[in-house]
Amino acid sequence: MNFNLTHSIVLTALFALFNPFEVGAQKVANQIGNLPNARVTTISGQVTKLLDDEFILNDGQRQIIVEAESQLAQPINLSVGEQVTVVGNYDDNEFNAHSITRANGETIQIHDD
Repeated sequence: MNFNLTHSIVLTALFALFNPFEVGAQKVANQIGNLPNARVTTISGQVTKLLDDEFILNDGQRQIIVEAESQLAQPINLSVGEQVTVVGNYDDNEFNAHSITRANGETIQIHDD
């Protein structure tokens, strides 16, 4: 068997460059100013104002209105000042929530129209 160590190292390096991978399952929240359109993404921040089935979320740099109608039309009972992480999608200057996770880990599932 003819084994060439240099050839193997080069092939391994090329393989690593052309095969992307994800490390762990940790997700980092996007900043409100850099939200991708129509893709499911995560944002985090502080609730600054409550509206009917919406609230304003501030990430420390910007704020956005989050549409959030809970399943079974139950109130979501957020509080001004509460820190939350919201999974949803941004489309046409609106953030539509799919779920909201409170700082204590409780997750609220959101009704998707």
